[in-house]
Amino acid sequence: MFFLKQFVMNVEPKLIKEVDKIIKAQKLYSSRNEFVRDAIRSKVSECKWASVRKQLKAIGENALKKGWNGELPTREERAKIADEYLKERGLSFK
Repeated sequence: MFFLKQFVMNVEPKLIKEVDKIIKAQKLYSSRNEFVRDAIRSKVSECKWASVRKQLKAIGENALKKGWNGELPTREERAKIADEYLKERGLSFK
């Protein structure tokens, strides 16, 4: 079971009216609280994914600098990469 923590926020009356309209028209939320919690969850998720995309972009740019041509490696190339990786770490499956 989880507990909710209350916090107070100030919102422009115009925005509250818009939220109320959405809640009434779409009938997706039973209350403003539910709407705001869902909006916060969505924004947090969006920020996390933005961070992941940024990290992946950096990995891709680094790979391009190291000579990757942008194509996926063949099965043989993947096996060679895996063998080299394991060898570097003192591991082997052969």
